[in-house]
Amino acid sequence: MTAVNPPWACQGRTDHPAALVRMAQAGATGAPFALGGTSPAGGVDPYFGQALAITGLASLNVQVGTGLVFMPNTTAWNGQYAGYNSATFNVALAAASSTQWRRDLIVAQCTDPGDNTANWNVVAVTGTFSSSAPGALPAQPANSILLAVVNFVPNMTVTNGGGTVVDSRVMNGLKGVWPTTSALRPSLSCPNGTMWYESDTQSLGVIIGGAYRYINVSAPAVQDPWHNFNPLAAGWSVPVNGYAKYRKTFDNEVQIEGAIATTVGTSGTFTTITASALPAGYRPVNDHIFPVTTDQIATSPTTNQSPKGKIMTTGHIQLQAISSSANFIWWEVRCPLDI
Repeated sequence: MTAVNPPWACQGRTDHPAALVRMAQAGATGAPFALGGTSPAGGVDPYFGQALAITGLASLNVQVGTGLVFMPNTTAWNGQYAGYNSATFNVALAAASSTQWRRDLIVAQCTDPGDNTANWNVVAVTGTFSSSAPGALPAQPANSILLAVVNFVPNMTVTNGGGTVVDSRVMNGLKGVWPTTSALRPSLSCPNGTMWYESDTQSLGVIIGGAYRYINVSAPAVQDPWHNFNPLAAGWSVPVNGYAKYRKTFDNEVQIEGAIATTVGTSGTFTTITASALPAGYRPVNDHIFPVTTDQIATSPTTNQSPKGKIMTTGHIQLQAISSSANFIWWEVRCPLDI
């Protein structure tokens, strides 16, 4: 296919076809869809009005909420239509059977015969009755976007029962990250998935489940390789098949593993075993104590202490209650860097 002209939007031209406008709109606002697709996914804008929410009523009707919807044109390379609803209205449903089940669709559909009679509306697509639940879904009409599924049971007279109206909206892509400050972050009334960046705290956040959640941006882009924290202090060593290593994890923690030996041990107080500190970026903001396993426990000055380790804010590692004849001293710890 050759390039379609004219492009959108050219100064002074009056021959921009409707399909070009719809394609430009699809590229600017379309929800994600399969790579290589030729017809957009369409969807409901999650911000405007009530986002066309479909609500069951105490009758065989559903209520359509206000909002803005994008309806994909089924024909390839024809983009999508846009329609908005500024006041709620009801859509009537066909009567239920006394013995059978049925499933209906509620869709936003554009009818476009290519003249000035084109229109859009929210309509019910009635399914066929079935002798067993739940019944087959009817085919979705051309140039439409699904909003809800209505499940009918025998003798049903209302649509506000539990599980009757199933929300099936596809939300059009959310707006981009909102640059703001911590004091002006988005209201929790914004849709789930709304993201913001705080310039004063250098934090990135997203609303999930109606609550503020912050995204860790300190983790490495790729998994940090293991580093050795040798040399150790005098009297401490890495035996054959031993190790003394550390790395930063994806969830912004420092992971430290040791399998070492000693000829000096420690008393009941913490003793630094590293000759040099872990570098900046691998040090917690507070000291963290962790359990240690060893084949020999120090017997002085007390006998009721268990071996422990400590990662310091300075980046040094300390041990406590280790015998001077310990040939095996093990630990594996993950320490948060921000608490």
